[in-house]
Formats: sequence, structure tokens, C-alpha cells
Amino acid sequence: MGLMQTPEAFVVGFNPVASATRVAKAQSQLKWSLWMALPYAGLGVVYYWLGSGPGRMTTVISALAVSFVIWAGFLVWRIVNLRSARSALAKVGAGEAFRISHSGLTLADTSEQIAWHDISELKAVGRPAGAGPELQVRHRGGTYQVPLSFLDAMPGSIDSALRAYSGGRRGLDLGELDSVFSQ
Repeated sequence: MGLMQTPEAFVVGFNPVASATRVAKAQSQLKWSLWMALPYAGLGVVYYWLGSGPGRMTTVISALAVSFVIWAGFLVWRIVNLRSARSALAKVGAGEAFRISHSGLTLADTSEQIAWHDISELKAVGRPAGAGPELQVRHRGGTYQVPLSFLDAMPGSIDSALRAYSGGRRGLDLGELDSVFSQ
């Protein structure tokens, strides 16, 4: 059953596509890094057979060792990136994330209804690493956070819905997103 938008509420659901795309990209980059070992190995064999004299061989081996260390560092980085992407994908919920209505927000995971006057802050926070910036709702009962990449609505759409359903009293502060992606 799909999520339905009605005049009474704007429903924001979970969507795993962005996280799944990140996993696919990380897998592709890891495969590319593994294939890059072949030219290094081939170059090492060629230099070994063409090298003459002890001084030249030491230089060739040193250059190949440095190249291998750099390649190994990139390989570890790619593996960590893939694990992070898979971890984020596993955390994406299913169904409805929250509902925006004239009375406030309803959080789907706890069925908690948060009235507009109980909300102190609505903003996008975070950094581009991991699952990316998060939607953060601070209210009397605590804080609700969910990565924007897990949601099926864009930040601008969420902001517009918040402003419309709250009668202009609330909006999503997107100011921190400018600094997150300009670094």
C-alpha cells in the first residue's frame, strides 16, 4: 500500500533508493580499485625483467612499494565506504516516517503527536558523510532525527508542507545545508 497525500496531511515516507544507489556506487568503486592492482603488478613484472644493475632495481622496487601502499590505502578506504553504505541502507525504515497535518507532526515509529506549539526547532543538520544531513525536530518531548536521504520527499517539499499546514508558523531551516555542501 502506497502512502497517500490528502488535504488533511502531507505524508513523508521512507525511500531506500538513495541508500541503495550509494551501496551500488561503493561496490563499483571497490571493484575498480581491485582491478587497478593488475596494472601495478604488470608494471612490476616489466620493470623486474627490464631492470639492470642493483641501483636501478632498488629504485624500481621502492617506487612499486610506495605505489602499493597508496593503492592499499585506497582499497581500505573503499571497503570502509562500502561497509558504511550498507550499514546506512540497513537502517532505512519502511512505510511512513512522519505525517504533517494542521494539528502538528505525527511520528510514525512512536505514533507520537507533536503540536505546533511544542516544536522549538525544525532544521536540517549534519554533514555530507554517512547517510548525509538529517532532519531534526526539537520538541518538548525530546528530539526526532532522520537522515534526509532516507525520505521520499525533498527538503524543499517538506519545508513547503510545514509552512502550509502550520499556517506559516513553522518552516524547515535549511541554512546549514549551504555550509555542508560548500566545504
